[in-house]
Amino acid sequence: MNLLDPSLYESVRKPLEQAHGLPPACYHDPAFHQKEHEDIFTKGWILAGRTDRIANPGDYCTVGFGDLSLVLTRSEDGALQAFANTCRHRGAPLVEGEGHCRALSCPYHAWTYKLDGTLAAAPGMQDTANFHMAEFPLHRVRIDVWDGFMFVCASAQTPPLAQWLGDLPERLAMYGFDQMRTARRVEYQVACNWKVWVENFMEGYHIPTVHRSTISRQKVVNMPEDPGRGEYVAIYERHEGTRALLHGDAGFGPIETLSGESSLGSRFILIYPNAMLAIANDTMWCFEAFPQGATQTKIVLSSCFPASRFERDDFAALAANYFKRQDIVVREDNDISEWQQRGLQNRHARPGRFSIKEKIVHALDNWVLDRVLGVTSQDGDALTQPAPTHPQAPVASGVHRRPA
Repeated sequence: MNLLDPSLYESVRKPLEQAHGLPPACYHDPAFHQKEHEDIFTKGWILAGRTDRIANPGDYCTVGFGDLSLVLTRSEDGALQAFANTCRHRGAPLVEGEGHCRALSCPYHAWTYKLDGTLAAAPGMQDTANFHMAEFPLHRVRIDVWDGFMFVCASAQTPPLAQWLGDLPERLAMYGFDQMRTARRVEYQVACNWKVWVENFMEGYHIPTVHRSTISRQKVVNMPEDPGRGEYVAIYERHEGTRALLHGDAGFGPIETLSGESSLGSRFILIYPNAMLAIANDTMWCFEAFPQGATQTKIVLSSCFPASRFERDDFAALAANYFKRQDIVVREDNDISEWQQRGLQNRHARPGRFSIKEKIVHALDNWVLDRVLGVTSQDGDALTQPAPTHPQAPVASGVHRRPA
């Protein structure tokens, strides 16, 4: 099977009501995964956490997916920087995890870099002919911020983050993400393809079964929203109370700046390819999906609240209720994703038909195919406005509803 043959995906390109899913091999084939890495993850804007992860000058953190390992720093002037996490001498990683430092020093031969990436010291190189430290800064990677979210991009050709996001910042402005703080950050290693986890997050079809004893107890009414522009898809749910707590648990009141539909429900956003936002009327939690191979994914969960909530005497007690809900539901999602991955690797697995409740899965699959198969738009830009390869292919950007 040639997974890069466009004719293989004719049934995926059909309208949702007629479409099949991706061939199972797309979820475990190493060559297809590598093509995704090259055409999606190295060319897209990748969520790398919240800015409060490296809030102060000298703070750093690392981000890795595929053959990309990056170190993000907060330099002395407060600016955010992103560099390849590889020494310019013999290539060793400079740091791992996160921490605080005055400079980045390679543990191998002590080449040391300022937080702005310039080489500050190279011991033992004084006798090397024509060696000039100014010629060996760290390789810089693009980094940009939207309302406290850090995004990195390894491609110089990709349009700016503002263009990638389109009208999403305007649509979500009333939530005040820039005034939120991260209360907790948790990492999970999940034995599944990255698409398996993201698809599961963006559909409600599984909720009555996978989450039957937790979040399925809440009555939800689905409301359509007008399509948007940008590299994202979204769904909206109307319901009483908050979607962020289990039944009977106490929490914070609604975010004061909300009105209209935003105060009466929740939104779930996928910013292609790896950023997932769960936005209730009282909190926001987000996920980052980092492929670690064709069948391994690191999921990072950040739990955020308006800054004013941290000042309350009962903050820790109430926040724990939100964490409890997240821990239980994410564990259920992780378990079912690993279970599905096992079935996808069965030699007898074949593509199934979509339910109308899997609209976002269909959109994501077509968005991936547009890029992996090299589809280009009329203006020749495959990254911003991909032309459909089927006359009825869905537009993979905008705001959609999430069926109950």
